[in-house]
This record gives sequence, structure tokens and C-alpha cells, in this order.
Amino acid sequence: MWVEFKCPLCGKDLDDDKTMANFLVCSDASHGLLRFFTGDGCYFTTDQKVAEDLMKRGKRVHVVDPKEFFGNQTVNLE
Repeated sequence: MWVEFKCPLCGKDLDDDKTMANFLVCSDASHGLLRFFTGDGCYFTTDQKVAEDLMKRGKRVHVVDPKEFFGNQTVNLE
């Protein structure tokens, strides 16, 4: 069965995260990098305002330190 995942903030399709297993990612400029863990349905962001918006929409979200969560990946976090 195929399930289509959409970003709850911008509505774009979430892409498979090639760097982290079981994660989908959206990097739309309107909200920055957002990761979704398919295992438990939680979102991960480095932006407190984005997290608050997701919580208002009833989503489970974690605000993370980009250095701890994203490691040495070449991702523009600005």
C-alpha cells in the first residue's frame, strides 16, 4: 500500500531522506528543513516558531540542536 505524505506547513510532498533511514524531509524555504520520522509520526525542526505552528496543528514535534541531530551533513540550516 502506498501512502502519500505531505508537509503540514507548505503542502508539498515529503521526500525520502537519503541520509537517514525512516525519515522523510521537506526543505521548503518558507519553514526551513523539517524531518518526519515514519516510525512514530514525529516531526523534527530546529526552529521554535515552526515547532509551535506544528503543535497548533496537532502534530507531535521535537525542537533539536542542528549540530546534534543533523551532524556533519552538508545541509544549509539558515
